[in-house]
Amino acid sequence: MPDIELRFHHDMLVLSAPADAVLARQGIDAARDRQYLNLMEPDAMRDAQRLELLAGAQCLVTATEDITRARLAHLNMDGDASQLARAALDIANELKPQHVLVEIGPCGLPLDPSSKASLNENRGQYADAARAFEDGGQFDAFFLNGFTNIADLKCALMGVAQVSGKPVFASVTLGEAKGVPAEGAKVVGISPKEGEAASSVIPSVARDLREAEVLEGVVASYPFAADGFSLVDEAPTPPLPMAHRAPLDPAEWPEALDAMADLGAAVVGFETADPIAKVVEYASAAVERTSLPVLAQLRASDQPASGAAAKGLTPLHDIDAYTPDTMEPAAVKLFAAGVQFLRATGAATPAFTGALAATVQGLDVRR
Repeated sequence: MPDIELRFHHDMLVLSAPADAVLARQGIDAARDRQYLNLMEPDAMRDAQRLELLAGAQCLVTATEDITRARLAHLNMDGDASQLARAALDIANELKPQHVLVEIGPCGLPLDPSSKASLNENRGQYADAARAFEDGGQFDAFFLNGFTNIADLKCALMGVAQVSGKPVFASVTLGEAKGVPAEGAKVVGISPKEGEAASSVIPSVARDLREAEVLEGVVASYPFAADGFSLVDEAPTPPLPMAHRAPLDPAEWPEALDAMADLGAAVVGFETADPIAKVVEYASAAVERTSLPVLAQLRASDQPASGAAAKGLTPLHDIDAYTPDTMEPAAVKLFAAGVQFLRATGAATPAFTGALAATVQGLDVRR
């Protein structure tokens, strides 16, 4: 397995998409069962990840975002971190990808940045997860993914650094809440007042609810229903430790970049469902602010495309939803912006990964 650091600032590389969409088509609740699949049904997980490699992904991402103690406890898998890490790495290495990245998601514990005990507890969650991988087998880098709280991201970077000297890919979720619904959340319909367009009333209502603290992490669901729109008004019961908080405000992106660079991240990244024009802005800011390789993750919607988008006729600068057809022009824009690593997430299937891989195959990073 080549050293991935030797490829920094050289080759354009594509990361495998989450296996969730492929598993969902088989009737599997991936959010709940992906960790059990690693342990109890490795063939199902291996087959899903093999499709990503066949599509052209050079970097295989393990399905281990729930490996922190807090998230495993919610899944009634306390104490299984080492077994999970070993099983996930066995699956990945058996497929012989060019590179293996081990994913660690936010632990989801409440965090008080002013409390030393709270900070230590959060750092310990990530240090333990990293230690499980260090003892579990061969891999290239850690992948800290899905963070929406900068203090939590700092804890993760410091926790991993306590245990390992391997490179760390760090990524935050940026932008509007579009396309990031809470798992198992209750959805309520809210109709605009008579004479008001749904598109004009939704942002103001969502903002008012946030400011009034009526809803925690309000998430708008798009496209709007005919009778109004939907908002997530409560977390699942029992709540996931993660709870899929609203994405990080783009205004905090520079601060997040500084935190990643200062605390030793080897690659800085983001995930978003925002239109391509905004995505290019995020990527350009990362290229200008740091000298590190940049990862861009495009979150595919589970809503089917319609109109011109369904026919792959969306103008390049107007791309606001990610499908296999729009992945190719989006990849071109991100390559031009200086991004090195690309990934499709959300409802992405191997077709998304294949479109990215075919677009950037053989290209060197443009910085």
